[in-house]
Amino acid sequence: MDLNRRQLLFAAAGAAALPTGLRGATGHTRIGLVPSNFSKLRRPAPLDDPLDYERVRDMVWTAIRLGTPRAGSLEAKIRPGSWVVIKPNIVGLRGREFYRTGDITDMRVTRAVLEYVARFSKAGRITLAEGGSYRRLSDPAPDNIIFQDGVRRDAMTFDWGPREFPGTGGSFGGMLAEFRKEYPGRGFDYVDLSYDAVRDPSGRFRRIEVPKAANGVGAFGARPDYFVTNTIRNCDFLITVPVMKVHLQSGITCCLKNYVGTAPREAYAVPGTFHNAQLHSGHSVEDRIDPFIVDLAAFHPPDYAVIDGLRGLQYQEHNCGISDQLVQSNLVLAGEDPVAADSLVSHLLGFNPWDMEFLHMAAKREMGVRDLAMVDVVGAEPDPLRRRWAKPRHWFGRANRSWRVTAHPETPVESWKPCEIPADTLHFDRWSGKPVAPGAKFAAVTRVRSEGHTKAHLWIGATGRFEAKLNGERVLAEESRTKYRGGQFQQAVELKPGVNELRVDLVALDSQARMSAYLIGPRNDGDTAEGIRWLG
Repeated sequence: MDLNRRQLLFAAAGAAALPTGLRGATGHTRIGLVPSNFSKLRRPAPLDDPLDYERVRDMVWTAIRLGTPRAGSLEAKIRPGSWVVIKPNIVGLRGREFYRTGDITDMRVTRAVLEYVARFSKAGRITLAEGGSYRRLSDPAPDNIIFQDGVRRDAMTFDWGPREFPGTGGSFGGMLAEFRKEYPGRGFDYVDLSYDAVRDPSGRFRRIEVPKAANGVGAFGARPDYFVTNTIRNCDFLITVPVMKVHLQSGITCCLKNYVGTAPREAYAVPGTFHNAQLHSGHSVEDRIDPFIVDLAAFHPPDYAVIDGLRGLQYQEHNCGISDQLVQSNLVLAGEDPVAADSLVSHLLGFNPWDMEFLHMAAKREMGVRDLAMVDVVGAEPDPLRRRWAKPRHWFGRANRSWRVTAHPETPVESWKPCEIPADTLHFDRWSGKPVAPGAKFAAVTRVRSEGHTKAHLWIGATGRFEAKLNGERVLAEESRTKYRGGQFQQAVELKPGVNELRVDLVALDSQARMSAYLIGPRNDGDTAEGIRWLG
């Protein structure tokens, strides 16, 4: 059996099985939400205050104590002598063209989490771990290297100075040296995950298949086996410490998206680059990265999460040159359920959590609770803190994925075959298992439940001539011979309370026949309308 250190620890403790969910039979999962003006802080400050380290530490520690795990506290959940890994997002260093303040986890938040674990837990080894788009000092490759004041630097040696993170600064290496001196009985170190790939006995990079969840759900990516890192697989306890911000492809980046930094760049980069190019090309599904986000997290789901919501980026995850890209929120969130935490972050950033594809996949793996109605937010109320962050230019929400499909539209709907699609687009040739001939007819039907009379915009992407009917009434009819894209055709509609039926009939004009359907809210900005659920 291929058991890693963490699995052996559970086995030695007599655990019959790992928990399949983060919510007990009664009660909800808890997320602590603390803004800088929270009244129970020692020194509350306005939401635009630059904040010193002591204030940030108070926010982080308060959020951790409010976001109580099932064990009763974070320190109680960490077993004595455990190897604890703290994984922030340090994807880039200042000076790179894509870097901008708000791009990486705030050093003050990372320091506060390290200090909490060192002071209150009985961890034996505390590791800071990350893999960014910069080479370590010992790497002889000439590309993607960082110089500061004429001296080559990496994540541990780069000096952030006193201004980037008010109240703290210097290097991460210097910070760890301070902790070693203050807590001499603990081991503090850093692992560059870019160079930590699992290898076989011959030294070659070794692919490992995504472990199946207790309910049997396995990989979502285009291939099920990945290059992974020893540290993430083998540590006893993993704390993810992401920064919340908008992401060009997945909508938001936070707890689960932070796992992309756990993929070893030494295995996935192509010559002349140092990013996970082959991770994207080899594991994406229809150009969506969500599947491999969840697959990477499956190798060791977060045991706890602390989220940096002090400053983040809108429009996209890295510098895009827009003056108002940086958003200051002065928030910290904490809890043991990364799915619930990412759902709450989606809401706080003005997204519809339903549109986060990776959250649907993570919920299928029972990594946590996606529905915010099943989450207790402790501390501040989230709605007054919600803001509409600027989204990526071509942002789409989540299309319907459950259809009943037929190649004989004249037959009763009850006889049509159920079809679950992995991404937004229904490909009729893949569904039928044979090439499509010009003139071939197809039809697909789905249902959607609305909480009330809901104004929305029906977005249809199609290749062919189609007609869309909502509750039996034709609402959209077009012919498309141009390049396929989601949301190409749009029409304002109104859903009735209860269950509504959407039917699309399509005639192929050539060998391509495909279709997608979204119901976008009244702002027509790509977000799924609030208060609706696709039923299939």
